[in-house]
Amino acid sequence: MGYYDQHMHTHFSPDSAESFENYLEQTDGLLVTTEHLDFHDSYNGGVDTVLDYAAYRDKIDALNTIHDGRIRCGIEVGYTPESHAQITSYLEGKAFDVILLSVHQNGRYDYLQPIIDEMDPKAVMKEYFELCTQAVRKVNGANVFAHFDYGIRRLPVTVDDLREFEPLLKGLLDEIMAKEMALELNTRSMYEYNNADLYRYMIGLYLEMGGTRFSLGSDAHSIQKYRYHFDDAIALLKDLGVHELTLFKNQVGYTEPI
Repeated sequence: MGYYDQHMHTHFSPDSAESFENYLEQTDGLLVTTEHLDFHDSYNGGVDTVLDYAAYRDKIDALNTIHDGRIRCGIEVGYTPESHAQITSYLEGKAFDVILLSVHQNGRYDYLQPIIDEMDPKAVMKEYFELCTQAVRKVNGANVFAHFDYGIRRLPVTVDDLREFEPLLKGLLDEIMAKEMALELNTRSMYEYNNADLYRYMIGLYLEMGGTRFSLGSDAHSIQKYRYHFDDAIALLKDLGVHELTLFKNQVGYTEPI
C-alpha cells in the first residue's frame, strides 16, 4: 500500500494539538502533514496563521534521522484575494513535498462560522465557487485542491443544488486540470459532514472532463481521524472506475494503485 493520507495537521497548526510521534505510531509507511497558512485568519480571530517553517523543518529533519526518512513536509495554503501577495512571498524559497490549496474564508468570515446560517445558500455557493476558481488560477505551484465543498459544509446542499452551478464547477475543474493539480477526496467532508454524494457528483464531472489526478486526505487534526473512512472513499473511487491516486514528493506527482 504505497498511498497514504495526504491531508493532516499537527501542533504546528493552531487548531491541532497532535504530535508527529503519535501519527508515526499509526503507520510503518510514509507520513506527510499539511500545516495551515491563512493570512488574516477569520477562524483564528483575524490574526495571521503562519507556519513556523524553520521549526517545522527542524522537527521533521530530526525525526527523519530516527524514522528512516519516512516524513514528508507539506502545507495547506488558504487563499483570499487580499492575501495573494503574502502567500507568494511566504512560499518563495521554501521547499515542500506537497502544497494543498484551499479556500476557507472570504476575507471577512470563515465559511464554517455561524454567520453562514443566516445567508442565502445560493449566494454563498456562487461566491465560494468563484473564489475557488480564482484561487487555482492565481496561486502557482500548488499540487492539490482540497475539500471543494468546504464553503458549503454548513449548508443543506444537494446534488441537484450543485447541478445548478455546473458551469462554475466546470470552470474550477478546468483550472485544476490546467495546473496539473489533483482533486482531493476529503474524507472528513464526505463522512463527517455527510457530503459523499456531492463528491460522487464532482468526481463524475471531473472524469467526464478528462481529469485523472486524485488525492485522498482525512483532514485529521488528531490521530482519531487519521485515515478516516479511507476504505469507504476508495470503494467509491473504484466504483467510478478510478484505481490510482496521485502522491507528491518534492512537488512532483506520481501514482500509486489503490
